Amino acid sequence: MLVAYPRDFRREYGPQMVQVFCDCWRTTEQKGVGSSLDLWLRTVADLLASATREHLDSCRKDSAMNHWQRNLIAIGGCLAIIVVALFLLSYGRSHEVAPILFFGRILDALVTAGILGNLIVFLLKLTRLDPVKTAFATMLVVNCLLAIVALLIGSRVDPDFRFGSVLFAYIVSFLFWFAVHWVWEKGNTLAIS
Repeated sequence: MLVAYPRDFRREYGPQMVQVFCDCWRTTEQKGVGSSLDLWLRTVADLLASATREHLDSCRKDSAMNHWQRNLIAIGGCLAIIVVALFLLSYGRSHEVAPILFFGRILDALVTAGILGNLIVFLLKLTRLDPVKTAFATMLVVNCLLAIVALLIGSRVDPDFRFGSVLFAYIVSFLFWFAVHWVWEKGNTLAIS
């Protein structure tokens, strides 16, 4: 039953818990089967409640869990930015809102680079690589590759294709996403300190 508790808790309190259980068992052996059944029911109920509580407390203390929570918040924030950009883009196109259409290429770049780049960045955060350098390199490569793909496809599909505006959009996208990751990591560094 001790295996159900966190390792640190077992090391500190395991011997005392075994001793208490043994003492209770000796007492119940003298009283009969009903008393033994009562001891087991109380022990299992306590095990379920206290082991769960100890694991939750252990998770709260664990800095790795806090790291995961911060990363999940960051992923949620990036997804929110992507969803808002997609919504603005689709709204601007369907209602022909001039300012949104003007920024349409930038919104396109934010969405495409955001989805692909952030997926790669958050997967690389599982490694021991420097998060700011990882975000910089990943966003730079992703935005450059997407700009090249836009050039190759856009120049063939659209006769009015202007690479300069697409290039500008991917530069803005790179700067935006790198700034988001840089600010997030600097905020995490301050929060940890």
